[in-house]
Amino acid sequence: MKKPLLLLLLVFDTGQADLQFSEVSVDAGASYSHALTGGIQGPDDAESGGVAAGDYNNDGHTDLYIVTGDSSDNVLLRNTGLGNFINETSGSGVALSGHWSSGPVFADINGDGWQDLLVGSMHGEGYYVFTNDQDGTFTDTSSSANVDQQFSSQNDITSSLGDIDNDGDLDLFVGHHRFIVSGDRNHLWVNDGSGVFSAGDTGTGITVFGGFDMSFAATFVDLNHDGWQDILISADNNQSQIYQNDGDGTFSLTTDEEVITDQNGMGSAAADFDNDGDIDWFVTSIYEAPGTFRTGNRLYINDGNGVFFEDSSNAGVRDGAWGWGACAADFDNDGWLDIFHVNGMHSSSGVTEDHDNDASRLFLNNQDDTFTESAAAFGIVDTTQGRGLVCFDYDHDGDIDIFVFVVDGPTQLFRNNLTDNPGWLQVDVAPEESGKTTAGTVIEIDIGTLTQTRQLTIGSNFESQNPLRQHFGLGGSVIIDELRVTWPSGSQIVMQDVDINQLLLVKLIPPEPPIYENGFE
Repeated sequence: MKKPLLLLLLVFDTGQADLQFSEVSVDAGASYSHALTGGIQGPDDAESGGVAAGDYNNDGHTDLYIVTGDSSDNVLLRNTGLGNFINETSGSGVALSGHWSSGPVFADINGDGWQDLLVGSMHGEGYYVFTNDQDGTFTDTSSSANVDQQFSSQNDITSSLGDIDNDGDLDLFVGHHRFIVSGDRNHLWVNDGSGVFSAGDTGTGITVFGGFDMSFAATFVDLNHDGWQDILISADNNQSQIYQNDGDGTFSLTTDEEVITDQNGMGSAAADFDNDGDIDWFVTSIYEAPGTFRTGNRLYINDGNGVFFEDSSNAGVRDGAWGWGACAADFDNDGWLDIFHVNGMHSSSGVTEDHDNDASRLFLNNQDDTFTESAAAFGIVDTTQGRGLVCFDYDHDGDIDIFVFVVDGPTQLFRNNLTDNPGWLQVDVAPEESGKTTAGTVIEIDIGTLTQTRQLTIGSNFESQNPLRQHFGLGGSVIIDELRVTWPSGSQIVMQDVDINQLLLVKLIPPEPPIYENGFE
């Protein structure tokens, strides 16, 4: 077994009291508004946008890229590490002024150790790839990256990345909601390792979305523990799908339509909600009166083999109004993942008159396969038109905060003021070797009889992404019995008796070469 290198980056003291949020976007320098020059005229106007989260300057702090509509420049925010952000858009090369952007994502697509930026668009305004110049600026390499649009009217609404062929680089999935035309959509793009992509739908078997393409958010995750990343796709109009990776560059459609029944799948959170070691799937949808066609969110529980059963009604997560972006995070640090999602739909979009003021949902995990909706009780009173979100510890105090992207309105940042903090651990993972991605890496911690599991994913909410840094709540434990990190290749390191309340960077150290007395091997 290779020796681990542990770099202790930050250590913080815990506070005293309990869970409560406050809205601090203005004070934190993170309040920016989205607007379209023509206003909200239809569904596309009311659905596009988003926010990306990543450490673009490699300083250890999670930065943000915010879509602002075609009325102003998109915004690149640098996290100072002091609880606030600074606007670094000017001169960065990623403003995209006057552009109708959607679904941005940070990801290292060329293996140089720096996060690049990918930005989709609506109605054929182009798919943009910006290569990180490693000095705070980016260069537009869209043309050479080859993520071409097959049709000029195409929506590139959401982007996600993962390594489908275990070659160490990031491949790309692009959702094209409300794109109605015959022929291939070009959802899946295969990376050659240098950040140049080739269309992969037909060759890999991603062909279920036909002329009526309602694909939204994709998540690359290993559902059946075979070492290959499968793809979960939340999609509208009864089209959410599961693709199992066959391990040979192709996928098999394994959707059980009697189980996968979200009529209007939109946001997606893939995580181990029941702490049994495999990845479950929460999908936001639309909930209206009981007995109507729109029957709400879905929670699909994994049996460990990539086979799901649906447990939404028992879990208490069905009623989420008109749901969009979702995330799984342990907001109260009790060791169990909770669910937060944003929602709403403009009446001016022409598709509804009942969801202008839907309240966001915070489903707290009761540790018994059920959840309790608690947003207002803990200070999140949010009736904006939320679409994307980021769940991350922006101020480095050991609890998870929430950044909300709002369509046709200002962003929101809900700071978690958790006191009487029951303990936490945050983990960054370095690539196994230079040039390789960490996507698909599995992190597990044992505390007594409880095991928590995370898989590293890129771009999985809805038009938005959480950072790769993983957060674990510890539920009052004073020591972590064991921490295991398993890279996609199968290489693993194991650590016992890990201290709590710290941020760790975990990486593999190549073994030292043997020394022979005679100078020969």
